Amino acid sequence: MSKAYDFLNECGFYYLLTVDGNYPSGRPINRILEKDGIMYFGAITEKPCYCQIKKNPNVCIVGFSKDRWIRIYGKADETHDKIIREEYLIRIPMEVERFGTSENPLLAVFGIKVSRAELHSPGDVVEDIT
Repeated sequence: MSKAYDFLNECGFYYLLTVDGNYPSGRPINRILEKDGIMYFGAITEKPCYCQIKKNPNVCIVGFSKDRWIRIYGKADETHDKIIREEYLIRIPMEVERFGTSENPLLAVFGIKVSRAELHSPGDVVEDIT
């Protein structure tokens, strides 16, 4: 697992930021799967988050734990890979309750290819953990 993924797990909850027109839009999440260097998260196809990502795939994840925080930048790309979708549900049991199976049309799974990840510490110390 990457240092960024490990830190997100330490955070518990973190925020997924998308672009809504000319403004940022954020929502708390706590469900990410990392596989082969890609971070996967789910969205509901009927929610604004899904539409925002489809229109502009640039996303940012922000999390805070103790006295440090993280910023992860990348582009989100929807995957229809059945194996990834099933693994996402297996690793994130609360999503099984919501969607049932990986074939549920309300489930969208996006993979983020991380372009930059920064870990911020007190004293304006920024560590590139990409």
